[in-house]
This record gives sequence, structure tokens and C-alpha cells, in this order.
Amino acid sequence: HSALVPNVGAQVSGSRGVSQLGLPVTTTQQVGIQAQWEIDLVGANRAVSRAAQANVEGSQAQWHDARVSVAAEVANLYYSLSTCTRQLALAQRDAASRQETARLTEINAKAGFLAPSVGAMARASAADGNSRVTQQTAQCALGTKALVALTAIAEPSLKQKLALAHVKPAHGASISIASVPAHTIAQRPDVFSAERDVMVASAQVGAAVAQRLPRLSLNGSIAGTRLTSNGVDLEGTTWSFGPLAISLPLFDGGQRAAAVRSAEANYQAVVSTYRAKVRHAVREVEEALINLDSTQARAIDARVASDGYAQTLSATQTRFSQGLASLVELEDARRNALASESALLALDLERSQVWVALYRALGGGFEPQSVTHTAQAASS
Repeated sequence: HSALVPNVGAQVSGSRGVSQLGLPVTTTQQVGIQAQWEIDLVGANRAVSRAAQANVEGSQAQWHDARVSVAAEVANLYYSLSTCTRQLALAQRDAASRQETARLTEINAKAGFLAPSVGAMARASAADGNSRVTQQTAQCALGTKALVALTAIAEPSLKQKLALAHVKPAHGASISIASVPAHTIAQRPDVFSAERDVMVASAQVGAAVAQRLPRLSLNGSIAGTRLTSNGVDLEGTTWSFGPLAISLPLFDGGQRAAAVRSAEANYQAVVSTYRAKVRHAVREVEEALINLDSTQARAIDARVASDGYAQTLSATQTRFSQGLASLVELEDARRNALASESALLALDLERSQVWVALYRALGGGFEPQSVTHTAQAASS
């Protein structure tokens, strides 16, 4: 905004010497103020000021966009780590079940009630269960490392926080979102920043056009002077008002006209980018709503499947302990139960991540008014 107001400066000077032959030594002391003001006759400086204001607001919106991105990424890693922990507990239960089956099978095989190949199959199943536990433990450790890197929290402190406030399993949402108001899209930081880029480009067009129009400037100064020579002091005040100058570009080889065309082309490009941002924002919101509805619909079937396979596994284990079911049947039932419960955990994770995606698609609580007020307060 400084280009819209006069520019004032102060000057203090002193000198001593002989300025002409035959004259005595003279001491000169001067204190003065100079002012210069380019009167914004055609709005060139106002256009630059508006562009700068929009640029500041757009930069602040980009900071909010980065904040939302970090928050969403932390939430996704947190949910992923929670699901990994639950998957690890499932793998440990499955490994313990396989180990117990292998122990009982080994006893029966040594007693001659089962073929050695059945005992070998049971040992292989137990080893496979232990391998899953090892793999899942490593994945959870990697998830913890990733969360440490993203949050900058020391690993011991992070583990303590996770242990004290572990996330609860995801459940169906208590609310239903079928549509989102169109004006909500404008609250996204990236859309707001793109909108400010359009304002900047528009102001740049105005500034380029203003360079082809007359410019009006005004100068002035006032100074107090004291001269000392041969013991005689002379004091006085000097001042000037002007010149009041008007400058008009006549010929520049088409440079200013080319600058206008360049600014207009840049404006069209920025508008296209803004439209693409809006379309992308609408797409992200709609995709999040579709995925949210999908996870809600699949949750019931996934729960029925998991309960059914769990009951089948329990019945097969009972029959196997009584010698009424083969190990192959037991392993098949265990595999189905493990897969269905893992799928249920994965669906819980997907539902949580969809809510995070919707939070991010809607701007993550960004309020454009706060950016505008902050930028105006900073410039005042």
C-alpha cells in the first residue's frame, strides 16, 4: 500500500570549505525534508496494491492447505497403525490356534491315530501362522516409524501417547451426508488460493494497461539552512513545491502493448487453472461421498460374513477335536475366518480413511474470512 501514499525522507548535512576564490571559509549546515508522491491518476498503483493483497491471502491459504494435508496424513497413519495393531492381535490369536492344533496333531500322529503327513501339515500351518505374526509386527513397527517422522514426536513419547489413547474401532457414522452445498467448495484452501491467483492476474492486466496511460507525480521539499563565515551567521528556510509532472508514453516499439497481451494471456491461463481446481475439488468431494456410502453398505455384509465364518471355524474345531473332521477342513475353515475378519478390519480402516478424505476435500475447517482479516490487519 506504500505506493498509494507520499514518500517522505529527511536529510541532515554539513560542510566547511571555500567554494570560490577570494571568499572566506564558510560552514554550511542544513536540515531538510523531501517528499515525493505519484498521484494514482489511472489506478495503476491501486491495481498493484490489490494484487499484493490477493497474493498475501493466497499464500496464507496455501499454508492452511499444507496444514490440512499434514493433519489428514497423520490421521491416516494413525488409523493405519491402529488397524495394524488389531491385525497383529488377530494374527497372534490365529498363530496360537494353529500351534495348539499342531501340538494335538503331533500327539495323535505319534500314537498312530493320524498319518505323519497330517502332522507335517499341522506343523507347516503353525509355521505359517508364526510367519504372519512376524510380518505383521514388522508392518506395525514401520507404521510407528512413519508416524514418528511425520509428527516429530520422539518414539517413546509417541508410543506412550498411543497406549494411553488408542483409537476405537470404526463404526457406522451417526450422520448421513448425501450432498454438500456448492459454496462449501470455495472454503477449500487450494480453491481459495487459486481464486486469489485470478485476482492477482486480473490486477496485473490492469497494471499493464495503466503503463500505457499518463502518469502524474508531485515533488516538494523544505529545508532549514545556516551559513557561518567570518563570524557572521545567516539562517533561513528554503522550500520548493513541484514540479507537478505529467508523463505520457508516446513510442516504445510496442513493449507496453506486448506487456498487456502477455498479462491477458496469463489471466486466461490462471482462470483455466482455477476452473480445473474447482472441478478437481468437486470430484474429490463426490468420490468421498460415494466411498462413504459404499463402506456403509458393505459393513453389514462384512459383519455377517465374519460372524458366519467364525461360527464355522468354531464348529469345525469341535468336530476336529472329536475326530469327525479332517485337518484339511479345519485349515480351510480357519483360512476363511481369518480372511473375513481381516477384511472387516480393512473395511473399518477404509471407512476411517474415507472420513479423513471427506474432511480434506471440504477444506479441513479452513475459514477464508480469517485469512482476509489477517492479511488486512497485517497491512494496516
